[in-house]
Amino acid sequence: MSQTTVTAYRPRGGINRLLGSADDFMSWFLYGHETWLVAVLKGVPMFLFIYFLMTYIPNYVYYLITVELPFLRLSDDLGFLIANGVAGGNFALIVILAFGIQAARGRRGVGWSAIRLFVGLNYLLVVLLIIPLLAFNLAGGSFWPVRIPLQSVAFGVIVAGLGAAACVYLYFEYQRITRREAEEATRLGSAATPAIR
Repeated sequence: MSQTTVTAYRPRGGINRLLGSADDFMSWFLYGHETWLVAVLKGVPMFLFIYFLMTYIPNYVYYLITVELPFLRLSDDLGFLIANGVAGGNFALIVILAFGIQAARGRRGVGWSAIRLFVGLNYLLVVLLIIPLLAFNLAGGSFWPVRIPLQSVAFGVIVAGLGAAACVYLYFEYQRITRREAEEATRLGSAATPAIR
């Protein structure tokens, strides 16, 4: 009597394989085992992403509709109300995304995978673009009005490089942890399977 192991079907196409691997990585990223450094690399960008959505975006909207667009030039009070409405909408989207992420835990399917991949793309956007933009502004740079000093560009590039290094580290940590878990599962499986004579 022989014993066979049935594994989940993975499409063989290059794009499908890439999406499947990215989905597996995001399942680990969102729900898997983590070290304290992985937790920091996840938590700090999440905090700065929420900070950006709740402060920068409403502030941009406020100045756009009260100062910058000559055909609007709304009053300060109305601009304040609109900016707070934008912040409230951003907060509602964050809550909806958080519920979607928790609902996608352990589930397979196009919709659930899309949620996890969306979070992964958001993470890349935050560490490679948004946080470097915040660093650029912190060092005195500005795109409106245009003010691009060298130290601002250098600081932004350094922060973007650190974000890229964090992504590479997360990938290697994912490989290390999943390899160790696979070896442990193989060891336990071989110990539980009686010898066939």
